[in-house]
Amino acid sequence: MIKRRIGLLVFAMLFVFTSAVQAAPAKAPAQIRVFLDGKEIKFQAAPVIKNGVTFVQFRPLFQALGYTVNWNNTTKQVTGTFADQKLQMKLGSTIAYVNGQKIKLAIAPYTQSGNTLVPLRFVAESTGLPVKWDAKARTIKIDRKTITNQIGLEVKKLYKDQAAAETKGDYKQAITAIHPKSPSYKDYENNYKEQAAYQHKVSTSVYDVMVAGSSVHATVEKNYQRTGGPFMWDFTVYLDVILKKDASGKWKEYDNDMFDLEYHISDGLLEAKPEVPETTKELLMITMDTHYKGLNDKNIELFYSALFPNSPYFEIMETLIDAGMIDEVDFKLNADSSRIVYFQNNDAIISVEETNHFDGDTYHSSNLYWLQKKNNQWLIYDVLDVTE
Repeated sequence: MIKRRIGLLVFAMLFVFTSAVQAAPAKAPAQIRVFLDGKEIKFQAAPVIKNGVTFVQFRPLFQALGYTVNWNNTTKQVTGTFADQKLQMKLGSTIAYVNGQKIKLAIAPYTQSGNTLVPLRFVAESTGLPVKWDAKARTIKIDRKTITNQIGLEVKKLYKDQAAAETKGDYKQAITAIHPKSPSYKDYENNYKEQAAYQHKVSTSVYDVMVAGSSVHATVEKNYQRTGGPFMWDFTVYLDVILKKDASGKWKEYDNDMFDLEYHISDGLLEAKPEVPETTKELLMITMDTHYKGLNDKNIELFYSALFPNSPYFEIMETLIDAGMIDEVDFKLNADSSRIVYFQNNDAIISVEETNHFDGDTYHSSNLYWLQKKNNQWLIYDVLDVTE
């Protein structure tokens, strides 16, 4: 009888325990977290899985990826842009656009509690970035760093090989770095034809590589050091470039935009003492005197007579003169000393120490005047300020 009671008691306890377990509410799944290169993207509204597709707020996602965001309240359209990349989605529509190309979405973007939600994987992969879903940890990882580093190595090799070809004067090889469908391909060809007359040692640096869908954006620094041929300043050009894959899947320069240009003095130029015939020295000094007299007397016709037509210096001064800047200021420019530091064939460089009396103030400067011979007359082609 005692055993019977214990058995009933245990049975009753098990019944109560089981009921309690069954009555306990199921544990809610952890909130989905999204990471970009290991850093979590914070959303005001938690990410949502809908029919197997993860949706997130559009603005924090686009901004984390470096895209400019636009919301058109009239058309209910979301637009994200980065350089030449454009993504467009519309609330309630399964049609999206990537650079104008129509893409079919599994599920349309929608609103929830006042928040506009878009499919995360579509956005990330449209920007060229791989996405990984960890079901156990309920995390989504967007890996921009790995793909950027990988492509960065390819882009650096592209420009290293191009620089080596330019240094050798092999412009047929150098132009293979240019995308054959570039809208500026003819301009690239013409530039290389002009460059063929010169000899340079070329080196490059590539940085700020960014993946943007089917394009790559980077900053390229190209250094040109003269090694022979006609005279030219050493220089560094800074370019914002866009690269796209060619038919073989290799990254090629599609377009560029020069945002800075620096000129340099080649080693030993200022200390050089070339042999120059006396008659040539006299002609060079006549041109320099004409230049100073025409400028100081504001005799524009006389001043222009000392300049090489359509040269860099001519174009700069023509702009200033046309703007009336020469007439508006009171100045007098004098050469304190001058010395020829380069002379070869039809090119000469004169190093000049100058004093400029400008609106009551006095300034001292050091300049290199590059003169070229045209029809037996020496004319000023360009001027480089080398004041320290």
